[in-house]
Amino acid sequence: MAWLNMPPPAPDAAPCRVAMLGQYPADPTRIVGGVEAVVVTLARELASLPGMEIHVLSGSPAVSQITQEQHGRVTVHRVPEMRLGRLFLLRTDWWWLRRAIRSVAPDVVHAHSAGANVDAALSSGLPAVVTIHGVVAQEARLASQGGSLAGRLRWTFDRIYERYSLGRAQNIIVISPYLLREFPWLARRGRITAIENPVDAAFFDIARTPAPATLLCPGRIISRKGILDLIHAFAQVAAADERVELRLAGEMGAEPAYGAACVQAVQAHGLHGRVHFLGSLSAAAMRAELTRCTAVALAAHQETAPVTIAEAMAAGCPVVATAVGGVPDMIEHGRTGLLSPAADINGLATNLRRVLDDPALALRLAAAARAEAAGRFHPLAVALRTRAVYQQVRQR
Repeated sequence: MAWLNMPPPAPDAAPCRVAMLGQYPADPTRIVGGVEAVVVTLARELASLPGMEIHVLSGSPAVSQITQEQHGRVTVHRVPEMRLGRLFLLRTDWWWLRRAIRSVAPDVVHAHSAGANVDAALSSGLPAVVTIHGVVAQEARLASQGGSLAGRLRWTFDRIYERYSLGRAQNIIVISPYLLREFPWLARRGRITAIENPVDAAFFDIARTPAPATLLCPGRIISRKGILDLIHAFAQVAAADERVELRLAGEMGAEPAYGAACVQAVQAHGLHGRVHFLGSLSAAAMRAELTRCTAVALAAHQETAPVTIAEAMAAGCPVVATAVGGVPDMIEHGRTGLLSPAADINGLATNLRRVLDDPALALRLAAAARAEAAGRFHPLAVALRTRAVYQQVRQR
């Protein structure tokens, strides 16, 4: 990947204490969302490198004071987070994060996403690195369609805060060239480094024994993920093949009404027993699903660089997805996967049939994807490149 100035993965570096600001789940074996997966995987891998001391500062509405946990070599600090923090412009969250940063006394602060994490890191007075994971404006556009006034106000605040916080960053990691297309002004702000998301090394060790007609969708049941589109496309496929089944692996609590609409669509198509709602899976259970599925199917309307695609590529599983956001930067149509336009149900169904009906094609796509994944997504490679950024930032 030569789209930006990626630092070389130098094997040796000076000792470094890092305060990483991002969500870290209470149970690291049960991860919700790609950013959590990145923070967990990157923190673990960095902590395994000589001289690296990793502290993750994770906001939590369940604590009223800063608490501390040990997860292997990673120290996790739970930092108070207000449930209605936007009413106070997230100033309380920012204050607690600043306090936690001071208590850690790091050499480098590394903030993930935007908002209070980035604001606290940049105002700490310490060398700071920001990894951008998404585009709030695009997510807001989709989420606000038909949403409540309160929801639209929340998204408006998040969009403004994203622009404000990122506009001050000087050392930026982008996980996809898509982010530079969305934020062309970033290149004028400071140093941009390309480092894609890491994938847990266990995904590279999967020995696949795929079933003949099983599609897996590893994604939350929310409108942005296009699950209804996928169900409608699957109905076309299922009408021609009575063996095929669809397994939806993602939590349904974030948008209950949308989840109910998905269940109703399954019933309306007469697909009960062929579409399975698995809920949120542990990392081990997700790897088991990737071991036996024929292909991964994703129908999102908006994505940046889905970890689920990187995991499927690492596992050697063919991917059928929509060409949205940064997905075309991860998958080359016809070589490492199959792509169709967003909301094109017929095109998605055609690609699903192609990968199900042509085992030789599925094998070619999977082999090419797996060969590419090692250099792009292996956690050690990503950790070494990230450490190189820390060293560069400290030397300025």
